[in-house]
Amino acid sequence: MPRRMSLRPFGRRVLRAVIFAVALCAAWPAHALEPQTVSSEGVIAAGSSTEAPPRDAAFQAALVGAVFQVARTLIPPERFEREAERLRTEIGPQAQSFVLTYRTGGPLTRRPSALDPGVSEWVLPVTARIDTAQLRTWLVRTGFLRETGERPSLVMRVRPTGELSAAPPVAALSHLQETLRAKLKQQQFVLVESALRQGDDSQTRSALELARDVGADVGVDLDVTWRPNPQTEGGINGGVAEVRARALRSDDGSELAIARFEAAGYDARREEAIAQALLAVEPQLALNLGQQLERNWQAQTPSDRPVDLELESVSNLLQVGAVRRALLGPLAAKTAEIRELRPGGATLQVVSALSAGALQERLANMHFDGFALSPVEAGAGRARLRVEPAAPAPEALSPGPAKIDAPERN
Repeated sequence: MPRRMSLRPFGRRVLRAVIFAVALCAAWPAHALEPQTVSSEGVIAAGSSTEAPPRDAAFQAALVGAVFQVARTLIPPERFEREAERLRTEIGPQAQSFVLTYRTGGPLTRRPSALDPGVSEWVLPVTARIDTAQLRTWLVRTGFLRETGERPSLVMRVRPTGELSAAPPVAALSHLQETLRAKLKQQQFVLVESALRQGDDSQTRSALELARDVGADVGVDLDVTWRPNPQTEGGINGGVAEVRARALRSDDGSELAIARFEAAGYDARREEAIAQALLAVEPQLALNLGQQLERNWQAQTPSDRPVDLELESVSNLLQVGAVRRALLGPLAAKTAEIRELRPGGATLQVVSALSAGALQERLANMHFDGFALSPVEAGAGRARLRVEPAAPAPEALSPGPAKIDAPERN
């Protein structure tokens, strides 16, 4: 049992220290998204030779291009391809508000167009440092990104059944799992590793059990079977691979998604035939599963849930305050109350739309000044992380207060 800190006779001093630590979080901030520095060219079509060089227009075009580059890194690729034209249009009037600093990389110059050498264009190179967190907030507000908590955290398990259980095609099954994980991540689901659980019996347990162990929202079981066809005269193996998917909520075991897909594969080698069949199944399975999870999760999930968040190896109260600020800020928790302080540790009760597993995963991926959080364990309504030292992130541009440099005039 951890030794609790007594609030008597120095309880008031402890509480004042906590309040002071939280108040000083601005000096010890947590950055869910670090500012990004990118280079961009502002390109404007040239008119007649007597026309004044359009430096201001080229400068604005360069800033829009820089912000557009950063936005592309935040939006899932498939959605970005669909929304790119609308994004560029809507981001234009807002672009300069996301720029922390900038510098021009040279004078405004005139050059032949790469698309049509007979046409001239004006070009201004600019390097800009973009406020990624503010940009992400705008992307959520305008519908280009999902709000935190709209997608559940998942634990996925692929299991060979029937004829495959005796001689499983390990490479093909591993490829199926990794491809589905990648596609679901692109759809902004949080994939939690079942390996976070201590022990070596994870292969015999259902995805629902593993999800409950690590505090994920949903367990997804993928059962794979292979129905071989009689070998052809040319000695080519063939058959039909079937994948049955079932997703269950970890809190009450209710069903969120169910799907079945199958495809044929043919090759002289059995494993290659199975791999071909599974490769044909992957895109439809990922799309269908993601759509069902999104629709049913939003319809069934309550907006808030309490999680006991335990921090260990804490060296000072500023670290507790920084984590609390991250919870209430970037992670959009409704409340984050300090419930216990003890030597080297603290416990916070967090009310959030995120499950324990998703909360742990996102905190572990955040960058804090001077320290990082490493996941220890998670379960239903609880998560534990360890504070570890980390070097501060270097400044992308030269040190000094943030400012917008005055544009140079030709």
